[in-house]
Amino acid sequence: MSILFRITEPADDAATSSAIITARKLAAFRRFLRSEGDRIGIALLKPDEYLGDSFEARVCPLALAAITSVFDHDAAVIAVVEEAQFRGRRIAIHHCPSSAEITLRVALTSDQGVELDLAYGNAYALLEALAIEPDSVGDIPIDLLRARLSDPATPNRAALRGVDHYLPRLERLVASAQEREAARFAWA
Repeated sequence: MSILFRITEPADDAATSSAIITARKLAAFRRFLRSEGDRIGIALLKPDEYLGDSFEARVCPLALAAITSVFDHDAAVIAVVEEAQFRGRRIAIHHCPSSAEITLRVALTSDQGVELDLAYGNAYALLEALAIEPDSVGDIPIDLLRARLSDPATPNRAALRGVDHYLPRLERLVASAQEREAARFAWA
C-alpha cells in the first residue's frame, strides 16, 4: 500500500466536465498521442505498453485544436481538454465494462506527473521530517509546506529518517502549485 502526495484545489471537489467518447475515437486518440509523443520526444501515455480500463494521458504539451480534431471538435471534449490544459492536469480515460461507456474527464494528476507515491513507511517518515503528524490522510496549506521545506531543520530530520532524497521532488511538487491561493498539499 502507498500514500499519494499531491496538490489539491477547490476545483478538484467540484463537478468537472466529462465527455463520452467512442472506442474508435479512443483508438484514434491513442495513435495520435503515440505519434505526437514520438515527434516531441516525451511519453504522453503512461504506461503505454498496457493500458487497462482506466488510464491517464498528457495533453498540456499539445494544441487544443489538434487534440480535439481527433474527436471532430466535440464541444464536451473541448471543455475537458481546455480545463485540463488550463489547470495543468492530465486527462483521465475510463472504460466502464458494465455500461460500455468510455468517459473522458480532467484527472487529479498534474500534467508533469510530479506527485509522490510512497510506501507507508517512507510516507510517514517524510511527514515526520516535515514536522507533520503522520497520518494516512490529510492536507495543509501550500504556504505552510513551503515554510516547512525552508526550515533548516527539515533536511536534517529527513536525513535521519532516510527520506532526504524525496525533498527535491517535494519542492518540484510545491512549485507546480504556482501561486494558486487556495491550493493545498494533500496526501491519501
